[in-house]
Amino acid sequence: MKYLSEFRSPELVEALLKEIKQGVTKEWNIMEVCGGQTHSLVKNGLLTMLPQNIQMIHGPGCPVCVTPVSLIDKAVHLAIDHGVIL
Repeated sequence: MKYLSEFRSPELVEALLKEIKQGVTKEWNIMEVCGGQTHSLVKNGLLTMLPQNIQMIHGPGCPVCVTPVSLIDKAVHLAIDHGVIL
């Protein structure tokens, strides 16, 4: 994957966290809308690295991320086998 090493650079992460900490002068509440964003933040430990005055709010998730594959399979079955338009 192109640029993968840049996204895993501890030095870059530290530099960006330093900039964030300097720029946050009051309480921030930020909602991630996409479930993929939430998973990445949690998986990579980024939530624990943020300053205390930044609160991440886990949003509802976009339809693509939160729709189970089984539901998509059922929709495809209805469309192909029963001519249903979704």
